[in-house]
Amino acid sequence: MPTQKYTLKDGTPISGVTTIISNLGWNKGALLYWANQEGLAGRNHRDTSQKAADAGTIGHYLIECDIKSIKPNLSKYPKDLIDKGETAYLNFLQWKKTVNFNLVHSELSLISEKYKYGATIDCIAWVNDELALVDWKTGNGVYDDHKIQLAAYKRIYEENSKDILAGGIYCIRIDKETAGYDMKYRQDYPNAWQTFLHLLKIHNLKKLVSKE
Repeated sequence: MPTQKYTLKDGTPISGVTTIISNLGWNKGALLYWANQEGLAGRNHRDTSQKAADAGTIGHYLIECDIKSIKPNLSKYPKDLIDKGETAYLNFLQWKKTVNFNLVHSELSLISEKYKYGATIDCIAWVNDELALVDWKTGNGVYDDHKIQLAAYKRIYEENSKDILAGGIYCIRIDKETAGYDMKYRQDYPNAWQTFLHLLKIHNLKKLVSKE
């Protein structure tokens, strides 16, 4: 999937949230441990990582198709990955029914003219009769960099909208292996937002350092 490009109103190119957060690296230790465990088990961690990413992509795709009322096309994926993706999707449907989910925006791309960054938000929806940010991750956990991402999403949405996200932030973590899911809810992530602002400053300074 190509990287989303963002520009300010004056045409100045800016970076997206994911690129900015890549300066952090807080969860690299966990990834290195996982890669080592894969090697000890005689597996190539790159192959396993790609399969996990594909399974996650399928789950994400099925959820997107559901909320957009689009018929999914899974013909290019192998059955084992489809099964994982479908299980994640069924878990989402279960949650959706319990909270009276009503979609407002999907894959919403926004620009912060104030802070000069871009973002594409998974979903803005009415959840339990309050406007909320909804994001889904497929993997083994919700890491701190995800919290930073969600904090940045909340600010960029409220900068561009008259609506306040009174319903807070829902992060659905879909387990690709067990078909279970974890729901993490917070009204906000204020410390994560402060961390993002520091990362944004580092990101912009990095460009200047490269020119020295």
